[in-house]
Amino acid sequence: MQKLLFSFLLLSIVTSLYAQEEEEEPIQKNKQFEFHSYGRIGVSSSVYEEKVGSRLNLSSQGAIGGRFEENDYIEMTVVANIDRLFEMEPEQPKIKFVLTTQSFSGDNTFIANNTVINFAEMYLDVSDTIFNVPLNLWVGSRYYRDRNIDMADYWTFNNLTGQGFGLTVGNTQLAFVSSLVLQDQPNNPYGDELYEDGRQKHILALQHRYHLNKHNTINFLGEYHFTGKDSLDDPVFIKDRVSDFGFVVGAMHLHQKGNFLNNASIRYGTRIANGPGDDGWSSRTFINFGNPNQTGQYIGAYGLNITENFVWDVNQKWGIMGYSVFRYAIGARNPVFVNDQRPNEKWDFTIGFRPQLYITDKLQMIFEYHYQIRDFEEYSNGIVGYNPGLGMMNKFTIAPVYVPSGERKLMARPHIRLVYTLAFYNDVVKQNGLSQYYEAGNAGDFGQYLGLKSEWWF
Repeated sequence: MQKLLFSFLLLSIVTSLYAQEEEEEPIQKNKQFEFHSYGRIGVSSSVYEEKVGSRLNLSSQGAIGGRFEENDYIEMTVVANIDRLFEMEPEQPKIKFVLTTQSFSGDNTFIANNTVINFAEMYLDVSDTIFNVPLNLWVGSRYYRDRNIDMADYWTFNNLTGQGFGLTVGNTQLAFVSSLVLQDQPNNPYGDELYEDGRQKHILALQHRYHLNKHNTINFLGEYHFTGKDSLDDPVFIKDRVSDFGFVVGAMHLHQKGNFLNNASIRYGTRIANGPGDDGWSSRTFINFGNPNQTGQYIGAYGLNITENFVWDVNQKWGIMGYSVFRYAIGARNPVFVNDQRPNEKWDFTIGFRPQLYITDKLQMIFEYHYQIRDFEEYSNGIVGYNPGLGMMNKFTIAPVYVPSGERKLMARPHIRLVYTLAFYNDVVKQNGLSQYYEAGNAGDFGQYLGLKSEWWF
């Protein structure tokens, strides 16, 4: 399978390069084939006993808290512009096929040690006019999301990445996303391991973008989640073969003027739409949190997600970006604990800043700070709970950066960085091993990371 995949990608790249040589028009959107990529890869060490492959952030928080210590990861995307391939007339539909692969290390070390490859996107996208109404339609599996906090690797507000279809008319988007059970996480009540057939979840999402003026836009979001009927293997609930549902509402404000961009969002979800659970990397509402009640339903569950993010290229000498994320979630009333260590309530707060100095065009310096606090509960035998307190982290990074393009911009890529990070934890984190640094087998009163990393996107 991997050989077939690499052969397909190689053929696509070669075809793309050939098509670009033959194409007279220099505009990228008119190419028959396009190739895009995002990736980060390098060498690293935790300094202590050479343990490799773990972030210094608090456990079960995903990348929130800083991403410089993230493991190797590569995406490769091939776009076939079918209307150009078939030499269709300009007034005919615009058609493209998109295929994106994900590559990462399967054992949390280096990608060369154990490479895992899967398809992240595979969909057909059509822009057409029907009954004099311009519209866009996609069908397949895709990254269905909008804004992210780059320095925390956190996709905010409306991340519904999955398999389904979507329709856009003007500033309004409608999508139906299903086949989400494959993206569930271990110990999730809707995962394959606990349900007899693997309870499937479906989402109907409506978004509308309203432009206040040329600098300000508001995006409104509404979601309806529902499941088919299924039964849990363990524990066995009083009510057999039960279904469930949930709702999400939210708003996101985008302000952009000159070299300053600010994005803020708030989102509230109920019942099975109370995510994000501990999904490891983002804010997907369908990764619900907590435990169900005796009927296997999430009556009384809800979640709140609030984010703030800004990127400011101040001048040709320096720039700064920052963010904050607050999340609260609670499971069903009168819960039945489906896992010995699965809590029914949590909240966390994270804040970070990254000033970047442009020493020369190609030599730049990044300084980064993150503060993270997390309240949590642990359970013994699914019945007795105790709260060990607040887990807390302060993390500092210094990273000299080589920027081959010579751009004096915060989002310029590619980067080659020499990264040193130092994280300080409170006693709750150290005593309970509540950081990925300790989970990797490290010890000590603080965490360290040293790495030479590259990152690119195009």
